[in-house]
Amino acid sequence: MKKNSLKQRLHESLLNEEFVNKGDVNKIVSEKVKKEVEKLLNSTQYKKQIREISAQVVEKFIDTLFIRKQFFKTQLRR
Repeated sequence: MKKNSLKQRLHESLLNEEFVNKGDVNKIVSEKVKKEVEKLLNSTQYKKQIREISAQVVEKFIDTLFIRKQFFKTQLRR
C-alpha cells in the first residue's frame, strides 16, 4: 500500500513538472521508489535483525560463562 501511494505522489509531482515522455516519468518514479524502499528496509528490517542477532550472541556468551562457572565449581570440589 505505502509503495503505491508513494509511487502515485511521485508520479503526480513529476507530471506537474511537465515531463514530455511518460516513459521518463515512470522510469524516474520507479528509481525513486526503489531508493525510498531501500532506505526503509535498511532502517527497520536490518536494524531489527542486528538487534536479534546481538541478543542471541549475548545469550550464548552468558550461557558459556554459566557453563564455565559450573565446570570450575565442580573442578574445585574434587
